[in-house]
Amino acid sequence: MMKRILLILALALLPLAASAARPSRTLSRSELAAIVAEFRGYDGVEVVKLNRLATGAIKGAVRLAAKSDPDAREAFRMMKGLKKLTVLEYDGATPDVKARLNTRLAQALDGSELLMEAKDGNSSMQVFGIVDDANGLVRDFVLHAPNDCALICLTGTVSMDTLGKLMTE
Repeated sequence: MMKRILLILALALLPLAASAARPSRTLSRSELAAIVAEFRGYDGVEVVKLNRLATGAIKGAVRLAAKSDPDAREAFRMMKGLKKLTVLEYDGATPDVKARLNTRLAQALDGSELLMEAKDGNSSMQVFGIVDDANGLVRDFVLHAPNDCALICLTGTVSMDTLGKLMTE
């Protein structure tokens, strides 16, 4: 439940974060992919990867549903630019593996553009991405919740307007 609330809050506040002026930074997709590959074999670490073909199939199903459902239409507009999805969940890992993973992820994300951080008690979620203010897009969207032991990487683009509209409804 906490993860869902933090995710909704993070997505709802993302348009506000994008409007702030900030220097251009990068996000190391290759470093994150290497960390996911390194830790995917550990006990208690779960990885779900959807490549272009899988995300294309999902977008196709959402597009079909969008013909009759306005909510699905908005979801399709938001998903249209997504190419890949990677979810790393390591809540079942040993404390040592969790600590090492959190340290490695923090190092990989250090210097990346932090769009926002939401905190609730001792849980927090960091939202990273590359904002293109000229086009109103966020590229390579990354959500990291170290206390909840989760990392979500969305490769591609997400429209700020569509995302903001979806979150206000």
